[in-house]
Amino acid sequence: MNRVYLVASKNMDATLKELEEGISAAGLTWAEYELNVNGAAAVTQIKEGNTAVLMETIAADFLMHDFSAVDAVVIAGAQGMSDVVAQKFNDSLATALDAKIYSDSEDADLFCPKRLLKCPKCLAKDLAEAPAERRTSQAMFRAGLLLKASKVKKRIVLPEGSEPRTVQAAKLVIDRKIAVPVLIGKKDEIFKVAKEQGVDLPADIEIIEPSAELAEKYVPTLVELRKSKGMTEEQARAALADNVMLGTMMLKMGEVDGLVSGAIHSTADTLRPALQIIKCAPGVKSVSSVFFMCMPDKTYIYGDCAINLNPTAEELAGIAMQCDDTAKAFGLPSRVAMLSYSTMNSGKGPDADLVREATKIVKEARPEMLVDGPLQYDAATVPSVGSLKAPGSTVAGKATVFVFPSLSAGNIGYKAVQRSAHGTISIGPMLQGLAKPVNDLSRGALVEDIVYTIALTAVQAG
Repeated sequence: MNRVYLVASKNMDATLKELEEGISAAGLTWAEYELNVNGAAAVTQIKEGNTAVLMETIAADFLMHDFSAVDAVVIAGAQGMSDVVAQKFNDSLATALDAKIYSDSEDADLFCPKRLLKCPKCLAKDLAEAPAERRTSQAMFRAGLLLKASKVKKRIVLPEGSEPRTVQAAKLVIDRKIAVPVLIGKKDEIFKVAKEQGVDLPADIEIIEPSAELAEKYVPTLVELRKSKGMTEEQARAALADNVMLGTMMLKMGEVDGLVSGAIHSTADTLRPALQIIKCAPGVKSVSSVFFMCMPDKTYIYGDCAINLNPTAEELAGIAMQCDDTAKAFGLPSRVAMLSYSTMNSGKGPDADLVREATKIVKEARPEMLVDGPLQYDAATVPSVGSLKAPGSTVAGKATVFVFPSLSAGNIGYKAVQRSAHGTISIGPMLQGLAKPVNDLSRGALVEDIVYTIALTAVQAG
């Protein structure tokens, strides 16, 4: 994995030369990355508190470059900014790109001293101790998610086609080339909503107008799929009057690649058709969910925080394996911590035994998977605690994926972090285990939330 260095100095040219000489002297190859950012616009965004948006934009540009052939990437930091803004910019950029700041000692107090490498000896030590993997920051994960989605360009059906936030999100998805949105709804109503929202929809945007004639196309298949439940043609026609069921049938028939709903539908109304029609993927016994917990400097996966109330050991093992698959699919490292109130054999009781049994099942099913448990959250995340409580563990102290023992624990856990850890953004829930991707929105979802959920769905479909 590349090591990234950010030059933060008033004497940029001299410090840049010193850094490059140090990297070359260590026998490593390097490349320069030139920031594609307007200085005046960046200052405005920082002052207005839009640093996260700015860093995501830079991360997206960074990801468009191929640095696979070099050991280190060198970036010139803030220029033409006041000292205070420059410090904020450099610190945020270092977090976004998981970079070390290299500066001369004269500027050490000005440019984020806690991140600084000030001398060739410091550089040599850092190069020697460079970790095998870079952390995936919030900016890098979000930018990478949109990039992955844009590469697969999947068709995502939106049953709530005339809902204002959905209309706005569809326009952004088109503009950013993230996916091909397919809106279900009356065309006149959708364009009316778009006009009211100040959204200029392209004339060729794909809109499916629900009708009795259209529904009839899916009646025979729906009856066949639900015959064991005694569904009649009349019942099928009634079910297809709901846009979510209509969209689900389009997905089942391969006319679209994924479905996103929930802005005005309940979770049950979104998921019920998927569970009835799409069903689980081969070899999967139950559906689960994950949240991508995007902290400023890293991204974790939490599961299951939205679906399974009190999973059995077998179900908990299944959730862990699904989370492992998700991490790898989205380019995140996977070290899975099976969470509990105790670490390893320190605690007794049926809840700890459940997690212990689930961990055993996972290890037997996937010997190559990095998983351990039971682990307390601090033992899973803090190296010093992990080495003390679970010596020799491949996961303790460095977990990246967290499997909660129950819905109560998971839901409380993700919301506590989301609301209490400064700068954290949660993306999800994303459903795992379905044969084709269907994802649910919160009814309080922002336009941005819908855009990222569409991107998640597109990546799953790809």
